[in-house]
Amino acid sequence: MREQSTVLYLAGAALLAAFVAAMLGGCTPTPVRLICPPLVQYSPQEQAVLAAELRAHPDLREVPVFLTDYGNERAECRALHTKKTGG
Repeated sequence: MREQSTVLYLAGAALLAAFVAAMLGGCTPTPVRLICPPLVQYSPQEQAVLAAELRAHPDLREVPVFLTDYGNERAECRALHTKKTGG
C-alpha cells in the first residue's frame, strides 16, 4: 500500500511539474537591455599626459593591463550605443 501511495505521489508531482513547465513555456521573454554608463571623454592632451606618466614609470606592470581592459569596455559600450542609436 505504501509503494502505491509513493507512486501516486511521484506521478502527481511529475504531472504538476509538466503543467508548470507548459505554462511557463508560453511566457514571452522580456528583451534584455544592456545599459552602459555614459563614457567620459578624454582630450588628446589628457591621453598624452597619461601615456607620458606610464612611460616614466616602467615598474608599473598591472596599470597598463587594467587600462587595456578599461579601453576594451569603452569600445564595447560605444559599439552598443552605436547599435542602439543606429549610427
